[in-house]
Amino acid sequence: MHQLVAPLIVAALTMWITNTSATETITVPDKVRTNVLKRHPQAEELKATGNEIHFKNPLLAISYKTAEGDTKMELFRNNGALFTNKMALEAPSEGLPPELKKALTEQFPGGQIKKAELIVNPNGIGEEYEIHVDVGGTLWHVAGTDNGEITEKIKD
Repeated sequence: MHQLVAPLIVAALTMWITNTSATETITVPDKVRTNVLKRHPQAEELKATGNEIHFKNPLLAISYKTAEGDTKMELFRNNGALFTNKMALEAPSEGLPPELKKALTEQFPGGQIKKAELIVNPNGIGEEYEIHVDVGGTLWHVAGTDNGEITEKIKD
């Protein structure tokens, strides 16, 4: 019985995550808020900005301001546990691996990279990137690997 239930739960979570805009602001779950405030008691402006899938894990994206005024971005599991951090790339189109830039050019002809973030796998080798691409006024939220594989595409 358990062998049937687990795949159904994963499928339901994936469908829910896929149907939620990557930039849509949603309520920060209490477990996540508690986790952030435990590590950063003076954190302010906590925002949940959508659900994402990285390294085949459904995750909640959270941003907040630290006491020093820096904006931090983190990814959390649905049980409130921290998965990993996200780091914004200063020069998005220059900071991406060549293989990923090539895949983006092929899948989004004429697209402009507006924003890119690095997500390092906390459970092993590999990196993923979260990229916001504007194609003729249509914004795409794209996840891709350091070897050029596009793992997720959501039209915002």
